[in-house]
Amino acid sequence: MRIKVRERTARRKRRLMIGIPAALAVAAAGGLAFADVTPPSTPVNGAGSNPSAMVNGAAAPFSMANTAPTMMSNGTLTANLSVTTVRLASAFSFLSPSTNGIPTWTRTVTAVAPNGTLEVAWQASNSIHVTPVNRFLQRSGPDVVINGAQEVGGLVAFNNGFTLLTRIADHNRNGETAAALIHVANNHVVFVVKLTGTASRDTSPVLNGQLAWNGSKYTTYFTVHGTSGSRSGQWGDKMVPVSSSGRVLSGGWEWGCRGDVGRSLSTGSANYAICYDDGGSGASKSSSADQITAGNGSQVVALSAPGPVTYKKNSLTWSVNPRWKTDQVVLVFLSGSHWKTAKSVALTGDQSVQNINVHIAPYGRNAMLASWDSYRNGQYTGTHLRLIDLQGRFLTADLVLTIHVSGNIVVLRNGDLAWAFVQQTPASYHRGGSWPTTTHLFLARLRVSFSGSGSGSTSSPTSGPTSAPMPSPSMSPSPTPSMTMGMSAAPTATSSATVNAGSHW
Repeated sequence: MRIKVRERTARRKRRLMIGIPAALAVAAAGGLAFADVTPPSTPVNGAGSNPSAMVNGAAAPFSMANTAPTMMSNGTLTANLSVTTVRLASAFSFLSPSTNGIPTWTRTVTAVAPNGTLEVAWQASNSIHVTPVNRFLQRSGPDVVINGAQEVGGLVAFNNGFTLLTRIADHNRNGETAAALIHVANNHVVFVVKLTGTASRDTSPVLNGQLAWNGSKYTTYFTVHGTSGSRSGQWGDKMVPVSSSGRVLSGGWEWGCRGDVGRSLSTGSANYAICYDDGGSGASKSSSADQITAGNGSQVVALSAPGPVTYKKNSLTWSVNPRWKTDQVVLVFLSGSHWKTAKSVALTGDQSVQNINVHIAPYGRNAMLASWDSYRNGQYTGTHLRLIDLQGRFLTADLVLTIHVSGNIVVLRNGDLAWAFVQQTPASYHRGGSWPTTTHLFLARLRVSFSGSGSGSTSSPTSGPTSAPMPSPSMSPSPTPSMTMGMSAAPTATSSATVNAGSHW
């Protein structure tokens, strides 16, 4: 593959262009670029946290939803939250419109490679950037930029590259984009596979996607728009399995469900998609919902929903009974073949508060971390973090921060949790026809430990070493990133920009 280096003296940047053969062209002007940006000298501290009253978990009057009980004791709980910053090569429009009138965070996706390094994907004006990050949550090299790509639908990180679910230009009568899976390894495009098109009579002008990798194949799950025939103009969902070499496999489906509350994709050896429907619009343009494999192997889904999951409408769709005036945080515990049974637990219950942007991640073998944003009268009131056990019972009080979660939460090799966010609030509505932008992305790292008598539980991570101290972000300027992906020296400074939030649990 041909490589060309172009110097842009005026901007003091280097950009390495990698050409793509015509058969793999992402767009007319497509390709890959590596944007070289040196991080600032000092990591930015996280926003201060404020104590808040414990969420009482009082559910709306509906017996089919269990309210999360508490298992908190008089033991000692310590939370350590550190934040580092990454300068971006291009402006990132961090807010997007939504159907409920409240701007939503433009999705970023973070993925951990087998060697412990990370990749963070985010949307620029007409491209997707994938930023390499080392295990200290610092930039380790230049961005990979996929020109012409729109929307981050999912990301899988490898030691030598990544695979991205996104949208690219397509030729169809609607002028809409196609869903595509792109694999990059060793600075080269290995494959670009379109997942919609003329043959399947569909497009994907919005993804709301999910991507899973089980070690041998990918599973993609996203929104489609019919272009002709009986599905013309209709919205639906589509699941497409793809081999490690980029070949579309059998076993997927299209127009399987019409859920409007959320869609989720299981992780593990067998990937299976489910959607959640409250009988509203039925447009199947719903946002993706986090689904995790907990420490005991069970599947847990985190929803922002107007009611609990009640029954299964068909093999792919669970019904949500809309019993609450506002969206609450609902955890769905799935079990059985193809998740034929479900139990709902409501983590919130104040119907004067709208709870959205819900995320969940496993924390060791015995706990999970749930996160959500709360709004009262349309005003953002904070991001909530709470540890719960594998039955949905509270292990900690409610920690309210202004450090929010813009995408998924990942588990690092030592069991700590990490996510990407921007240092703004969603109160920054678009003005003058444009949405606000930023040139800094922040990475949060959380470690929580719990000890004492009472519940007998521990919420410290158990998937890796727990006695080693948290790695410290460098306080000194990092060297200019190498043009070779994944190659960077470990930081030598020991200072850490840390917010000790333990007293607020």
